[in-house]
Amino acid sequence: MEQLAIVTGASSGIGKAVAKKFLQLGHKVILVDRNLERLRTVEEELEAWNGRFMCNETDVSDIKSIDVLTDQIKRIKADRYVLVNCAGVFRGGLLHESVTEDYEIQFNINVRGTYLMMKAVLPLMLEAHGGSIVNVASVSGMRGDYNAPLYCASKGAVVSLTRAAALDYMEKGIRINCVSPSATATPMFLSGTSRNVMQAFQDALPDHKIGLPEQVADAVLFLASPQAEHICGHNLPVDGGLTAWNGQPRQDKNVG
Repeated sequence: MEQLAIVTGASSGIGKAVAKKFLQLGHKVILVDRNLERLRTVEEELEAWNGRFMCNETDVSDIKSIDVLTDQIKRIKADRYVLVNCAGVFRGGLLHESVTEDYEIQFNINVRGTYLMMKAVLPLMLEAHGGSIVNVASVSGMRGDYNAPLYCASKGAVVSLTRAAALDYMEKGIRINCVSPSATATPMFLSGTSRNVMQAFQDALPDHKIGLPEQVADAVLFLASPQAEHICGHNLPVDGGLTAWNGQPRQDKNVG
């Protein structure tokens, strides 16, 4: 069976790691990103898999751009489709100090982009009588974060979109799930996080480790695989145990 994986946000971070792992499994891959320069760099890194992948400059928030991408997807022979929505942006700050553009860019990429890509690829999956979608959300979409109300809201929308859409398509053989990473060593996180805040993240995580893009990619590949065929509508935290903790300090051994 020839499988085609479409991965957005594929020029760096989690998206790049996901695309590489799909190639290592022998699947065809379309790497989607709006940053053509970074895509060309990734193309050179993946030279060993020439002929198994293509890079596509696409703005996932733009319908016309996605229409062009969809036409290219249809030209590639495939028996099964996998869509992984990794494209995402972060803009932090207090709500009353935010500007409209902070809201627009996060909801356009994080939510609208996820929606438009799902809308574009689902008809192909219906025609193929099956498929898998994995959206990259965030633990920030499960609980609140300081200085990130708009980001939290956008990622919460991705989690809800995933669960609701999963109900509509599971009987048609299409599984839709999402992963919710905590702090992960992506270029977006590393470039925008001070050393002190990085240490605070490590202190807060029960395993005291910043996650790796490859670790999130492993979770994505599992959810997309036949081994997860009974998993649908699930949000899988990849968070070093963060969401297992209720925030309280360690208890004394003998209380009361």
